[in-house]
Amino acid sequence: MANRSDFFDAKLPRSIKRMLIMGQVNGWTGDKHSRNAIKNQFIKAHANHVGFKLKRQSAEIGGEE
Repeated sequence: MANRSDFFDAKLPRSIKRMLIMGQVNGWTGDKHSRNAIKNQFIKAHANHVGFKLKRQSAEIGGEE
């Protein structure tokens, strides 16, 4: 899977999607309501993580000049 990073582009990266699917297959995520709650939490956490990384990158680029 070389050069297939979707970290900044996707609402939910494929690595997290795969993890959620595997959890569903193994019966760890419970009913549909629980799965949607978990998915929404991961979407919010990922958006926060992306925002933090973009802010950090812009600070690093701005500090070099």
